[in-house]
Amino acid sequence: MKYSLIFVVFFLVSCQENNKAQEIQNQLVAINTKLEALQSENAALKKELQSLKVSMNIQEFMQSNRKIAYLTPGETGYSAFEFDLGVLTVSLTDIKPYANGSKVTLRMGNTLSSTINGLKGTFEWGPVDKSGYPSVEETKTKEIQFPQSLTAGSWTTISVVLEGVPPAEFGFLRLKNFSHTGIMLRQ
Repeated sequence: MKYSLIFVVFFLVSCQENNKAQEIQNQLVAINTKLEALQSENAALKKELQSLKVSMNIQEFMQSNRKIAYLTPGETGYSAFEFDLGVLTVSLTDIKPYANGSKVTLRMGNTLSSTINGLKGTFEWGPVDKSGYPSVEETKTKEIQFPQSLTAGSWTTISVVLEGVPPAEFGFLRLKNFSHTGIMLRQ
């Protein structure tokens, strides 16, 4: 009887511990299930965030791209770009050797009904790599102010000397950050 009482007590304690172990195991399974759901949700949110970042970068590029003219030798037509008054057009019509670089001739189109005075902007130029992209390490930059006015609704030919890149290596010309100092309107 003494042994049967010990066995019954042992059995009850064992059952109680099994119930606690089962309860703990059930809680761990529930926690693990919630953790997996949170990890899945987190991965989906990261993917959505990455997609939004890419979309924002594309929108920023498109907006900033409207303020940049990108020209390459041999290209026909013109490039349009925005500046502080509206839209200008530009085409690269000629490249000639000059001192230690190149003398480029540009045809600037003033699409406005006012003559623009003191037009200035940033010129970036240089060679391109094997893929046709500008070589960042060899890109030159210069702030240029045009001496002549751009007559309303017409083309103006402008020559600019760009040092350091001879015509044989000249791969691109980028114009950006343009502004003006004044305008003239007809009387």
